[in-house]
Amino acid sequence: MVRIESSDLDFSGRRVLVTGAASGIGAAMARAFHGHGGTLVLADQDADGLAVMEAELGGSSSIVFDQADLASVEMLSIQAGPVEVFCNNAGVLWTGSFHKMPMDEIERVVTVNLLGAIRAARLIGMSMLERRTGVIVNTSSQLAFHGSAERAVYAATKAGLSQFTKSIAAEWAPHGVRVVAIAPGRTLTNINAGLLADSKRHEAGLKGIPAGRYAEASEMARLALLLASGILSYVVGETVISDGGYVLL
Repeated sequence: MVRIESSDLDFSGRRVLVTGAASGIGAAMARAFHGHGGTLVLADQDADGLAVMEAELGGSSSIVFDQADLASVEMLSIQAGPVEVFCNNAGVLWTGSFHKMPMDEIERVVTVNLLGAIRAARLIGMSMLERRTGVIVNTSSQLAFHGSAERAVYAATKAGLSQFTKSIAAEWAPHGVRVVAIAPGRTLTNINAGLLADSKRHEAGLKGIPAGRYAEASEMARLALLLASGILSYVVGETVISDGGYVLL
């Protein structure tokens, strides 16, 4: 009989680094792994939010960093030390007409979401390669597979991250490091709060989701937990979409 045992989701003795851990999906990921025994290293640019999370999750540590800054990402990799799981989750969103998007915002979104995530994966992944063990879970988006007006640069960065996931997974899997990604749909987090606060936009958004609702951050966290566990150890290089069916339409 095939069963999922509690031990299959036991992260006791394993260090888990989560970026973007002060709120939203990152905070939910941190809570999920902590609830399954993991020792959390929390990273974000929001020092106050990190302090709240560190107090909530006993035995965790926190690092304030800026994913847009190479030196800060290098510092993160040094301070975090070796980890068994890296949830490469930090990201930013800018919405609006592309022709009105300031050049500095284009650079910020690309640097944080794509270049910064790639740098982090490379720096954190080095110690995994040396030890021939580890899992990296990148946070992509449904928009990597489905275009969306007013989110052109964000969608491009997430598509790039999904392709990076495939390529680095093929390179690193033979050396014991598994790389996967999740692609969240519209999720009830602070990053979407401004958009979803408008009742008309809130209702309009639901029309594109066959499931008829927005996701909870905890649902994305559970997906990341499963992908990082031994239960799905044969999943390599995939970006798993969890969007209530949005990309089907």
